[in-house]
Amino acid sequence: MSGHLLYIDITQICGIGCSFCMYADRHQTGAQLELSEHACENITRLVNHPEVKRVSISGEGEPLNNIKAFHAILGLSRGNVAFEFITSGFLPHDQLTKFFDETETMVIEHGDTCNVRLSSDSYHIEKMRHRPHGMSMQRSIAAPESPLTFSFRSVDTDRNFTRSYLLDEVANCPGKADIIEVSSLEDRLIVGDRVFNIDYKNHVHPSDETPASRLDLWEYIQAIESRTGKRFTLGSLNPAPLLNGLDLTIKPDGKVGLYGIDNITLGNIHTDHFSWESLARQVADDPLMHRLHTTPFLDVVARVDDQGAMYALALKANNPYWLVKELVKHPALLEQLASS
Repeated sequence: MSGHLLYIDITQICGIGCSFCMYADRHQTGAQLELSEHACENITRLVNHPEVKRVSISGEGEPLNNIKAFHAILGLSRGNVAFEFITSGFLPHDQLTKFFDETETMVIEHGDTCNVRLSSDSYHIEKMRHRPHGMSMQRSIAAPESPLTFSFRSVDTDRNFTRSYLLDEVANCPGKADIIEVSSLEDRLIVGDRVFNIDYKNHVHPSDETPASRLDLWEYIQAIESRTGKRFTLGSLNPAPLLNGLDLTIKPDGKVGLYGIDNITLGNIHTDHFSWESLARQVADDPLMHRLHTTPFLDVVARVDDQGAMYALALKANNPYWLVKELVKHPALLEQLASS
C-alpha cells in the first residue's frame, strides 16, 4: 500500500459552537494531545515515511487551541513533508498572523510545505467574529513563492453560500476573481494568477431543516468515485490508477485507529510501537478493517440482510465514515459488514 494519509487530532477543545458538530459534548473539558518522548518517536517514524502523501493536523475541536502540539509535530519532520492544518481560523487577525509567520518559518527551515484549510461554510461563518479568509488570500497573493498556502473547505455541499462568501472576501485582493466548478465536490477560486481550492464534504447527521437538494449518502459516494476515477473504499482517497493507502488517525488521548473505524483501537501512540508496515499487517488480519479497506463501500452495505435498518442509518449519518460509527451501535449489522 502507498499514499498513506496521517490524521493527527491535537485537541478536543473548541468554543465556536457550530450547530452541526458531533463532538460538542467534549469541547469544554476534552483532551489535548501532549507529545511524550515515546509518542515523538512514533510520530517521527510515521511522518517521515516515503509513502506518506500528507500529514493532516486537525481535531475533534479547534486545533488553534493547541498550537504548541502542532509546532512540535512540524519540528519532527526530516524534510519534504506535505502538512495540512484544518482550522476555522477564529483568532484575531494579529494573533493569526503571528501563527502564520511562525508556521511559515518552521516549514521553510525543514524544507516542507503546509496548506492551511479554512472552514468556509455557513455553520462556521455564522459563529466567527474574526474571519480569516480575506486576509489569508491577501497574504498568499503577496507571497506567491511561500510554502505556506491556503485552501477552503465546507462541511456542507451547499456551494452557493461558500462561493458567494469567498467572492465577497476576495473583493479587496488585486486581480479579477472567479470560481470554476471542477466536480460536484470541488471548486477553484481563481484570483489573478493565483488558485485556491475549495472542497465540499457531505453534511453529517442532517437535521429536518437541511434542504433535500443536498447530496444523500449514495450520491456523495458516487461523486467521490467520479472524482477519483475508481470505486470508493475506506482509506486514503488516491485517484486511479494509484492504490489506496492507510488512512490513520491519532486521537488527542493518543489512541490510534483507521479513520472512520473508531471501534477498533490499534494501540496508543504513548505506549505502543507503530510503523506503516505493522499497521498494514493489522489491517490485513482484521476482517472488518480488511473488508472496509479493500471492498467498495456501497457493495459492502448492499450485502447486509436488513436493508431497511441500513437505509435508515445511512440517511441519519449521511457520510460513509459516520455510517460506520452508527453501525458500532448495532453489532449484528457490523458483524455482517465484516463477513459479507
